[in-house]
Amino acid sequence: MSVAAAGYVRVSTEEQAREGYGLAAQEHAVGAYCQAQGWQLVEVYVDAGRSGKSMRGREELARLLANAAAGRFQRVVFWKLDRLARNLRDLLNICDRLEALEVGIVSIQEAIDTGTPAGRMVRSFLGAVAEFEREVITERIKAGIAEKARQGELVGPVPVGYQRSDGGAIVPDPATAPLISAAFTRYATGQHSLRQMAEWANGAGLRSTLGNPIDRLSIRKILTNPAYMGQVTYHDRQGGADVSKGKHPPIVDAALFGEVQVQLTGRQRRSTARPYGREPYPLTGVGVCGYDGTPLMGTRATNQGRRYMRCTTTARRGRNACKQPMVPAELLEAQVAAYVGGMVLPDEYLTAVRQELQQRLAVPDSGEAERLRRELERWKRLFVLGEIDETRLRRETGPLKRKLADLTRPSSFDLEGAVRRLRDMGSVWSESPRALQRDFMGEVFARVEVCGPQIVAITPRETYSPLFLLDRAHRFNGDQGVVWLPGQDSNLQPSG
Repeated sequence: MSVAAAGYVRVSTEEQAREGYGLAAQEHAVGAYCQAQGWQLVEVYVDAGRSGKSMRGREELARLLANAAAGRFQRVVFWKLDRLARNLRDLLNICDRLEALEVGIVSIQEAIDTGTPAGRMVRSFLGAVAEFEREVITERIKAGIAEKARQGELVGPVPVGYQRSDGGAIVPDPATAPLISAAFTRYATGQHSLRQMAEWANGAGLRSTLGNPIDRLSIRKILTNPAYMGQVTYHDRQGGADVSKGKHPPIVDAALFGEVQVQLTGRQRRSTARPYGREPYPLTGVGVCGYDGTPLMGTRATNQGRRYMRCTTTARRGRNACKQPMVPAELLEAQVAAYVGGMVLPDEYLTAVRQELQQRLAVPDSGEAERLRRELERWKRLFVLGEIDETRLRRETGPLKRKLADLTRPSSFDLEGAVRRLRDMGSVWSESPRALQRDFMGEVFARVEVCGPQIVAITPRETYSPLFLLDRAHRFNGDQGVVWLPGQDSNLQPSG
């Protein structure tokens, strides 16, 4: 009986330009090989302009795997091993899935046919070599970027205030360079805060490199960028920085730049006595603004000493940037306590909840895991380009790595302990230290959405969600749109 074979060809735009991997040439080689073997070529799957670093975004590869599961062919033929995958984990994953379906892979260039034991051994070895080659290329790119910086060339996006000339040189932008100079001069007087500077910059028409309005953090990034005094800084992997004289002309002189740094440092020292961020706020990390989706931050009113939750958009761009007002933190925390304190968790249903949790923990959320991997890769690229140092890289990627580890490793969940915490916390909330309240919120809730003075939506974490669904079924007849307010009776049914 003739062997049914499928062809797979892939090329990324960079490879096509650099190495001449043509789709037509690959497809011709696949057809000739199948003809020489006496195999029937049933279909050729073409991923044009798709990178082999990941399986994500390769629609034809996904369709090939689906058709393999349907039993439409017994071999997958391609020109070279790295056409299938450049990542060893992906390569082994694809091969294992195909071999479980009794579908072998054939690499023409490396003469591999995993229909044989020898072919499977060689495939694993060459896959490791392909991944090693990719890592070497990445290291060369990093070294090349560092060398460009040492030679005085700016790496990464061109800073606001500069533009590329027709010849490719970086020169001051006649429209925005005067605004950058004015910003340094204005802040050096010591009479303006970063928030006031951001308002001034937006009013003057200054925008970020992406065309977004300037906020407090953006103006600080401008005022601390040595590129504006004609220098190039490259952050290495150990958190240090190499500073070189740039090939681009300065916009501000070194004396003015230094005076601005003195003003920034002085404001930092004066602000350490202020209580912002020096005590736990239970909603930190889970509270979000219902108007623009940005996180809420804890702050104190300097004249009253009261704790408030504030939209980070207004904190960065001013009070008129978002409709969400500052809300007393105690008001929102009381709503959480009232909600949790009224939860109904009948013991007779906990067995079913345990079974549901076991099923959820056994199957990680691959979509969320893939999103976290993409976010990690984004921060790594910023580090490679010299946009951030290693300290910032660790700070941003640490929480992402922990979330990814929770999704991708086998987990267990203490159901009885979770029920006990939910039952107890409502009654002891007011007597609990705020640090304990914050830990409880972070463990139980994924998102607490606030509009105006009240919580409008609460999203529990995946492991806790069956308990919340059980409570809603008993307390509110499964209604998902209930808003719990302070002092609300736990047996009160929602109106309407």
